[in-house]
Amino acid sequence: MEVYEVQTKKNNIVISKFYYSYKDCNNRTHQKVCKNCKTKEEAEKYAAYHYLNNEEQYLIKNIAKNMFLPDSEHLNRLESFGKKICEETRAQKRQILEIIIQVFGNEYLNRLPVLKIEKYLLEEHKNHSGSWKNLFLETFGSLYDETIWCCNIPVNKPDFQKFARNSKKADVLSTEELNKLFDIGKWDDYREYLLFYISATCGLRLGEARGLQVDQFFFKEQFLLVNGFCKKNGFKTDYNKKATAEDKKYRPVPLPNETLYKVANYITENHLSGNMFLFRDNQGFIYTTKHLENVFEKMLCKCDIQKGNRKIVPHSLRFTYVTRMRRNLTAEEVRKIVGHNSVVMTEYYTRQSLPELKNTIKNALPVANYLFT
Repeated sequence: MEVYEVQTKKNNIVISKFYYSYKDCNNRTHQKVCKNCKTKEEAEKYAAYHYLNNEEQYLIKNIAKNMFLPDSEHLNRLESFGKKICEETRAQKRQILEIIIQVFGNEYLNRLPVLKIEKYLLEEHKNHSGSWKNLFLETFGSLYDETIWCCNIPVNKPDFQKFARNSKKADVLSTEELNKLFDIGKWDDYREYLLFYISATCGLRLGEARGLQVDQFFFKEQFLLVNGFCKKNGFKTDYNKKATAEDKKYRPVPLPNETLYKVANYITENHLSGNMFLFRDNQGFIYTTKHLENVFEKMLCKCDIQKGNRKIVPHSLRFTYVTRMRRNLTAEEVRKIVGHNSVVMTEYYTRQSLPELKNTIKNALPVANYLFT
């Protein structure tokens, strides 16, 4: 910051005015008048006071204090711009913001080097996953977005480097391994067997399989309507993954003959109907993700399926489904069935739009019937 005097002459009278100038975070120079200052000493005091107050708005703790709080102006604004986030994500981002406030709260956002943020993650959170670090940077980036609303001059968001994801993608199972895994004689609990069998033959995510309800099965039309998934806490959403409560992205999945037969018998034998959940444990609760992961791991050992260096997890069933369906269907047809996002696929599927997918389901059903061959 610099304070200087500018003299002008008017009617042979010399008029002095004091100004202060400073550069913002985008390297632009700004000039402000020091109002009612008669001397340079007064101007310097004036400039120091107002410059400090101007800088206070860039303190990270001031920017972050009301962000991602329930019913806050910040969240209402995001929703107005079509960026509504679920409660789980909101809480996660607020938790990360609390860490940011604790570590960087007294830093000025307009002067904070990106390297300092990235170095902090590398040194203090080296054991966290790459996905968590990227969420940290995404949340940090929202501070820059917020300066549009709370600072005189917005701070440009930097291009953060992305951290590599630590997790390896799931591998697929062979035909022999599928037949070993779904040998009914090896399973102790038919509910767990059927849950994984539906996952394998319909390409479901584990959360989608956990939350299956009777009224999702359309036996006459021979398809399963995927209309939500169970979160880790057991709550079932009414929208699919990568979707929102407003943009649900429902999708129909062809029901192979054998799967249809097994599910229909299971529903009848257990007197299930309507919106009742298919799978509950002995205490009446929806199976937890951890329990099912443990069951799957136990079954791999029991069926003598050697993993080697491969990553074989419940999601491997979905990977295997996609790979095998691609043998006879186009990538676009498979995308519609399994619910993958795509830059070329912008519409989502609801119950009302199911007739448009009739040909896709018709083409996919014969392929689905031979997944284990």
